[in-house]
Amino acid sequence: MNAEHATPGTVYIVGAGPGDPGLLTLKGLRYLQEANVVLYDDLLDHRLLDMVPETCEQIDVGKRGGRKSATQDEIHALLTDRAKKGQIVVRLKGGDPFIFGRGGEEALHLSEANIPFEIVSGVSAAAGVPAYAGIPLTHRGIASATMLVTGNEDPNKPETTINWPQLAAFDGTLVIFMAARKLNDICQALIEQGRAASTPAAIIEWGTWPDQRTVATDLEQLPAAAAEKGIRSPALIVIGKVVSLRQALNWYESKPLFGRRLLVTRSREQAGPLQRRLEAEGAAVSTLPLLDIGPPDDWAPIDAAQDELERVDWTIFTSPNSVTFFCDRLFQRGRDARAFAQTRIAAVGLATATALGKRGLVPDLVPELQSQEGLEQAFAGIDLADCEILFPASSIGRTQLVEALTARGARVKHISTYTNHPPTEIAIPSALTDDSLDLAIFASPSSVHNFHQILGPERTTAIFARTAIACIGPTTAAAARELGLRVSVQPTESSIPALVQAICAFYAEQ
Repeated sequence: MNAEHATPGTVYIVGAGPGDPGLLTLKGLRYLQEANVVLYDDLLDHRLLDMVPETCEQIDVGKRGGRKSATQDEIHALLTDRAKKGQIVVRLKGGDPFIFGRGGEEALHLSEANIPFEIVSGVSAAAGVPAYAGIPLTHRGIASATMLVTGNEDPNKPETTINWPQLAAFDGTLVIFMAARKLNDICQALIEQGRAASTPAAIIEWGTWPDQRTVATDLEQLPAAAAEKGIRSPALIVIGKVVSLRQALNWYESKPLFGRRLLVTRSREQAGPLQRRLEAEGAAVSTLPLLDIGPPDDWAPIDAAQDELERVDWTIFTSPNSVTFFCDRLFQRGRDARAFAQTRIAAVGLATATALGKRGLVPDLVPELQSQEGLEQAFAGIDLADCEILFPASSIGRTQLVEALTARGARVKHISTYTNHPPTEIAIPSALTDDSLDLAIFASPSSVHNFHQILGPERTTAIFARTAIACIGPTTAAAARELGLRVSVQPTESSIPALVQAICAFYAEQ
């Protein structure tokens, strides 16, 4: 790996933001992508670790109460040791390293050890968490100053470094970290020191995460309201008049899928775009890859078919995967889109057409009904007598369309372009075991059948007695119904944007 931005032997203390991985800075991302070793905190979205190189050493040094954790001295030793070995070291910390993140302690240790370091600021929980709760820290005419305070100190102690009378008199916004356990004492102390009991106040649990919960009331009632909702750490307290703006500015918790727990069953390679769109609508998304997509066992039949493309009247693609494996193989062999000059192209739907477009190919036929049945109907008005048709598909692709076109006089060559089989190892998401799942999403008949096979008929029936099902298209929906499952969501067109829109519409009616 050639480092373009990072310097070997340097420690980069990177702020990861308060939770949402999208809040990582571009600079932090660049260093993660070049790291030889990353030492990471506990309260981080582990998708951030997917951004490091495959060879990167990942060390969990997070501190959580009630479990054995790395000491600060051990963290210092690890940073020094790896840097002296000439490695690119990333110390990944939640929020901002210099705001209650002990980043200063680690930087001082590195300075004393003559280890070069760099601080990469992150979005602090002080800014990010209230923003996701619809609470600005400052607002013209309401608050012109903000004070950040740790809640670890007991306000009832005889000696404390926090001036509670001064905090009570402060007319701006108070942001109190690590204070969920002392919420009652803090609110009581502020009121006793003169802060109005009616001051707007809020506590935000798991801020910027899909599990975010916010309780907003006044200073006096906040402890009881938080206890009633079962609010626990990690949580941030915000006290001040700006909390009253939440009702109008609550953008995150107002998203159409906020608070919904969804399961995506696509392959690891394909889950990303759907997952990101669902999360953009506020959903908490778990993944259960039920398909492993890979190259064919033998490329020879595909190579032979590609060498005879000029003799083919139609090439039919019924999935983006068939496009990817067939066309990428063609390009690897030194050919390009001109190979399709003598053949017309049919695509089963918009997603497949988009995959073709990315490779410079525009399909001649995309059926209105985006399914193999739709393709069969679209070909009804086309004379297929003596037509040569190439049908690159999955190793377990359906043969109904092949049989229908053959019955009309076409000579159809069905070749396996990629393999499609259940994964060898499966980690069942907690949403399937703790009864918290709202919706499972299937994008192929194979994923439906594999779910049924892996979890078993009884467990599948039990899960979907309480969980809704969304299917990307009619073929997938038919596979679910054949197993006796009820499909609640099916878009009018088989595409990821249409599927997400249909899911949002479904919950809008709930």
